Amino acid sequence: MKLRFLILSILFPLSLAAQNPLYRYPMDIPMIMSASFCELRPNHFHAGLDITTAGEIGVDIKSVADGYVSRIRVSPFGYGHALYITHYDGYTTLYGHLSGYAPKIEKVISAQQYKNQSFEVDYYPQKDEIKVKRGEVVAFSGNTGGSGGPHLHFEVRENETEDALNPLAFIQPIDDINPPTIYGVKIYILENDSQVDGECADKYYSMKQISGRTIKAFGHIGLGINANDFFSVGGRPCGLVEIALYDGEKLVFQSRLDRMPFDKSRYINSFIDYAHYQDTKQYVQKCFVEPNNQLDIFSAHDDIYIAPGETHNIRFELKDFVGNTSVLRFSILGDSSVNNTPISPSGRPLEWALQQRIDTLGITVDIPQGTFYKNEYVNLSCDTSPRYSRPVYTVGNYRIPLQNYISMRIPVPEKIKSLIGSQYTPKQVFVAKMGAKNSIGYVGGAYSNGYITAETRTLGSFLIATDTIAPKIVGKSGSVLTQAGNIIIGISDNMSGIEKYNVFIDGEWKLFEYDYKNVRLIAPVAKLNLKSGSHTLVAKVEDPCGNERVWEWKFTVR
Repeated sequence: MKLRFLILSILFPLSLAAQNPLYRYPMDIPMIMSASFCELRPNHFHAGLDITTAGEIGVDIKSVADGYVSRIRVSPFGYGHALYITHYDGYTTLYGHLSGYAPKIEKVISAQQYKNQSFEVDYYPQKDEIKVKRGEVVAFSGNTGGSGGPHLHFEVRENETEDALNPLAFIQPIDDINPPTIYGVKIYILENDSQVDGECADKYYSMKQISGRTIKAFGHIGLGINANDFFSVGGRPCGLVEIALYDGEKLVFQSRLDRMPFDKSRYINSFIDYAHYQDTKQYVQKCFVEPNNQLDIFSAHDDIYIAPGETHNIRFELKDFVGNTSVLRFSILGDSSVNNTPISPSGRPLEWALQQRIDTLGITVDIPQGTFYKNEYVNLSCDTSPRYSRPVYTVGNYRIPLQNYISMRIPVPEKIKSLIGSQYTPKQVFVAKMGAKNSIGYVGGAYSNGYITAETRTLGSFLIATDTIAPKIVGKSGSVLTQAGNIIIGISDNMSGIEKYNVFIDGEWKLFEYDYKNVRLIAPVAKLNLKSGSHTLVAKVEDPCGNERVWEWKFTVR
């Protein structure tokens, strides 16, 4: 039987919540989205909307409703400068990647930073301590934290559960007539004797490959869809809201992303085909549910059994927030003729529902219950790295996702162990992970009795490494400054990263922002309260291994 293929587009009515918006827009510029709620991301669902600012930094951010500032979070990573406003209707809004805050909020958080002598702060003002009105300027847009470019990250959270909700349900509807775009389908064998097109293996079909072709399969199978959505304005890829899969008229799978508990966001690694993403950077969304997938987004989930001679008419229906729908239809013919022998899995069998310990090859690996999303086979090996001349322990591979951290206890090579206390401190010896081209990345850990114990949330190859080199500090400002200028200090580390950083001017601690994307510390001269004349700056930067660099610089303010 020939495979049949069809994609349609339908515009459904907007949700009632969006027809009666609770909140105003957080900016007075056009609402152009660059990312949607629950868009797929590495290891998490995107918790809000990303709203572009046309490359601008410093756009006024306004409170979407009356409320009070309930949290101010400043970090070099994640949301960067973030502001949380609790409203009197049971919801809290979050504004992330900010460049700064309105003066009355800036005054409060700056006082906390100087009190703690730390750029990084997480401060919770008392209820109604900092009240704000609907439309009041509360902050300014930026590119801080893990942002990939200037924009506003905007979230709505339910106070009772702290779940993230789709902000599109709270604001005036946006124009969107684009249906989701489908790129391909993947068919999975769910038992050893299952097969797809005569082979006992999963198979991916692009739209070009699937069009006009008969798919043959046998046994228990699962389906996955590679698709995305695009807002009409802006044209950036965003996520789907709903996926429905039908076998004939039977609904075998349905997922809908209207809310996301933060403690369940990492289960995305079971919702997507994690290995396929690692290999191709494409997100295939599984339309079956693995045993340890604890997402509460499924109203139906089952696999499909294909018997010889049966024809199954398959239909996908994919929807975005406003109901634009794309439909994909094709057929699968039951055929049990197999062209290859089923492959027996290799490695140690590990059950997802059990707490387990692996003690072999000189290492110990402790795996908490629920770490895997399904039962897995994990290979373990030990080889000697020709580059580093020490054992490399391989535990599984990067294509197997982990929900929890696992603990590894790895022996320190005798040559390194004999130098601890003389050439190395215990903190300078750590677990590292092998990367591309035999590079190594810092994992960390604690030394005790000849072993390093460290935690990791990814599998792969690990070895013991050392770091005795202090971070680098490079001044990037001229020696004569004005009140309108900035003091910029470049900082970097060869191995383990930056752990601590402090800057003192004339013996007093001063607030410098750590901009990790541009590997620098930066502070506006005007905010440092420096008088005209000569000054002495001392910067101290330390890595996680305890290696510290101290740098002194003399400058003049005019």
